[in-house]
Amino acid sequence: MKKIISFVLLVVLLFSLCACDPGTYIVEQDSLEGIVSVDLIEYKNENQKHFFSWVPNHFDELVPFINENAKVIERLPQEKLADFLHSFSKTDILHTYYAYNSPKDICIRCNYENGNFLIIWANYANQSFSGYIGEYSADGTVLSFWGCFSALSYYEELVNEYFNYTLK
Repeated sequence: MKKIISFVLLVVLLFSLCACDPGTYIVEQDSLEGIVSVDLIEYKNENQKHFFSWVPNHFDELVPFINENAKVIERLPQEKLADFLHSFSKTDILHTYYAYNSPKDICIRCNYENGNFLIIWANYANQSFSGYIGEYSADGTVLSFWGCFSALSYYEELVNEYFNYTLK
């Protein structure tokens, strides 16, 4: 009987540790105010690190954005900016889900009028929702980390619907 009770307690403990949800949120419209342009970029980042666990606060391990490693592929036409921001604001984001220390490959860069920018990236190469959404200062210093999409489809829809680029 003790073995059965111990086993049940172990299963409950394992379930509670594995079933934690970081919580989702919708981007507040006021956090998107001041965005004046949106670019689809390719970001070369050979040193991207995947965190073993999303649970702890990895903010101190996030690395600066190196502007020289970013190449603009396409700029979103100004007449599509409001629609893009509205669509982005309707996506579910896993709050502070630390999957990676930085973005890489094809990213969306939202440029604020003060020079800061927001980077939006999902690991589409591995067909994974995990990614990186965070805000940087004009010089590439990490200002805030938002998390990542709760579904890869959010990222794919933003890229495929608003840019003349198809994610591979």
